[in-house]
Amino acid sequence: MAHCKKYNKAACGHMFKHYERAKDQDGEYLKFGNQDIDISRSHLNCNLAPVQPDGQGAFVKKRCSEVKMQNRADVNVMCSWVVTAPQTIRPEETEKFFKEAYNFLSERYGKDNVISAHVHMDETTPHIHFAFVPVVMDKKKNILKVSAKEAIDKRELQTFHNYLSAHMEKAFGRDVGILNEATKEGNRTTAEMKLEARREELARLNQEIQKSDETIKSLKKEKQDYEKQISDLEKRFKGKNLTAEELENIKPSQGTFGLKNITVDDIKNLKKTAMGSIRKDVALEESKKENARLEKVNAEQKKRIPTMAEEIERNRQVGELKVENKKSVDNYNKLSDKYNRLVGAVNQLPAEEIEFIKNIVEPPPAPNERRRSRDDYER
Repeated sequence: MAHCKKYNKAACGHMFKHYERAKDQDGEYLKFGNQDIDISRSHLNCNLAPVQPDGQGAFVKKRCSEVKMQNRADVNVMCSWVVTAPQTIRPEETEKFFKEAYNFLSERYGKDNVISAHVHMDETTPHIHFAFVPVVMDKKKNILKVSAKEAIDKRELQTFHNYLSAHMEKAFGRDVGILNEATKEGNRTTAEMKLEARREELARLNQEIQKSDETIKSLKKEKQDYEKQISDLEKRFKGKNLTAEELENIKPSQGTFGLKNITVDDIKNLKKTAMGSIRKDVALEESKKENARLEKVNAEQKKRIPTMAEEIERNRQVGELKVENKKSVDNYNKLSDKYNRLVGAVNQLPAEEIEFIKNIVEPPPAPNERRRSRDDYER
């Protein structure tokens, strides 16, 4: 409904230009915040206060020279109330509302201290900028002085809307909606609003951290399940696959009647080793896909939790996954090496011997013929 800000000398110039609808070097209206200005309605704007012949800045300088003021650059020499017309005010009552707002504010802060009272009708909601020099009485010395801290203190912020509401109710004969859930307890100071915002942000971050912890637990569970699947695969083929040394010891040679120095069990073990390698290859590809998915989830968590502690934790999780992935890749390379050596050994055999091996490992159906054994070929 209404809020007040304080300005030092350096900040006043920009605000004066905004009040007066001055333009910058690019021909754009100077704005206060990010308001949208509808230039087709700018002609409805007006200043309810007496026009300062030498300008607003000159008036502030003159008024400050007439009273006591500390000679410091950070002294706030201007306060500005922005009062917005409530939604209950009808269009035909807008002019009266702002005139009554001006009367209330000028009486409250002193007509001699009024810099300007510009009504803006060309922004999203009609409002008045009531700017004044914060002159108060120094009770100890019984002299006037500039003090924004005393003019707009905590008590003033807490009682302002109540007094304004009472004034408007008397002027309009009804409650015009000054007091609401946001204003009935008074304006909060900037520090209080910032503290409240920080509390809300902290609560939001705590919720995000809790969600992240739950996601990390879920990822750990998925990792454990995946490790169990790998372990089950290893147990399934344990004792069946040939070792590198066993593969080296298989040295088939060409005999008069076929292969020598290789048994049917050797062929079966070679087949099991090859099949195991293929299954490992498939499992490794699944591992890579799963790791890629987990890294993607981790990356999404990194965006959601911007704190350093969560960043470190996510990096640690990704590091663990990368280590596990490297182990899987190393195992795959070892199996691939074994498999390639096996394939190389088999490929050195003549075509008819390879065909012979295939028939032993997977003999074609011959229901009317007796299956030959190795002894049949060596007779």
